[in-house]
Amino acid sequence: MRSTVSENLKKYLLGAKVRSLSSLLVLLKSDLRNLLEEYMKLSGEIKVLADIDEDGGDVLFSLSFSASEIYETGQILQ
Repeated sequence: MRSTVSENLKKYLLGAKVRSLSSLLVLLKSDLRNLLEEYMKLSGEIKVLADIDEDGGDVLFSLSFSASEIYETGQILQ
């Protein structure tokens, strides 16, 4: 019975983490778009994925995006 309770608690906590992660990902995409558009012309969606490492409990993020132009550093500094 103890292991069942422990497993249920683990599933609940992981579920809570996933729900809060989905809100975080929306905000993260918006912030990343604002930041990246300072340095390049984005072409397409920014994809941010998050996964939970069940062994250590860490959240692993991966990011992908495409850009049609990267601005010269001189343009950025002006």
